[in-house]
Amino acid sequence: MNKIKLVIAIFFASWLFSASLLAQSTSWSFGTFGNFGVIDKISNNSIFIDDMKFRISPTAKFSTINNSDASISLLKKKQMVGFTTIIINSRLLIDHFWLIPDNERGLYRPQP
Repeated sequence: MNKIKLVIAIFFASWLFSASLLAQSTSWSFGTFGNFGVIDKISNNSIFIDDMKFRISPTAKFSTINNSDASISLLKKKQMVGFTTIIINSRLLIDHFWLIPDNERGLYRPQP
């Protein structure tokens, strides 16, 4: 009888763990940011994503799965990011970046 309880407990624990991972993955859904692409080039106040130039808001934020308040200096060429934009003084600015983990790239762009 104890073996059955152990198997049920292990099954339940693994179900909770996978539900937790799914919840994390869902937090990176397209609806969170609406725009996404691969970084081609980055400088202090601008960024090229999929060959399109964007200005970066001076108050822009950067989030990863493990750090919701990461430093924008961690953004690098060839990373895939999701982002949201704002308009200030008729200028389109990126105000928040989310790093899309490598294992989730296929959710946003078909792999060749």
